[in-house]
Amino acid sequence: MNNQFAMDNNVMKQLQIIRSLQRRSEATVQSLYAQAILEYSLYHDKKKRLLDQIDHALETNDREQFHQYSKKYKQLLDDHRKGKTVVENGFELHLTFET
Repeated sequence: MNNQFAMDNNVMKQLQIIRSLQRRSEATVQSLYAQAILEYSLYHDKKKRLLDQIDHALETNDREQFHQYSKKYKQLLDDHRKGKTVVENGFELHLTFET
């Protein structure tokens, strides 16, 4: 898999945890894996879009847009600072995000 998530150390650590779960079924592992990839993808996409919008506001000297997108960016980081837990069939996996 050739993307930024395969290179991210936090993602790799989380995937190792998934693989090492004892008494796991293949379906549970696949579901946790899919949920983790989805959460990381959504986070990184939203973060990139907000940074692009902040850059555009700076380039166009739009103070109002800059403050609006900066506030949303800060909220995104705050919402993910402590990570997120995904659950499947009684198994929990805590995901960490670079903030």
